[in-house]
Amino acid sequence: MNEKTKSLIRRRMIIALAIVVTVLFTAYIYLANAIKIYELDQQKIQIAQEIENEKIRSNQLDEQVKQMGSKNYVENFARKYLGLYYPDETIVIVETQENAAESDGQTVEQ
Repeated sequence: MNEKTKSLIRRRMIIALAIVVTVLFTAYIYLANAIKIYELDQQKIQIAQEIENEKIRSNQLDEQVKQMGSKNYVENFARKYLGLYYPDETIVIVETQENAAESDGQTVEQ
């Protein structure tokens, strides 16, 4: 082989190698971006679900706030947690076996 043929072969090998490296690099970039897109889509789905859950929770809290303003809620809260009652009411305390045993310092076996 003469020098011109060797030079031509060498040049073609370099071009072929450059093409292979370019194709591999392009494939790597494509796959890396495809993976990133998949991860972002999964994150988007998760965030959408969290938003939906928070909307439901917000609606529940709004309903609870509406109930807190009602007279019935205030009365029940005052009776249950504060021990308050109307002056003309008669309070009746019914003592069960469990309550009686607790007040005596004993435990009830079932």
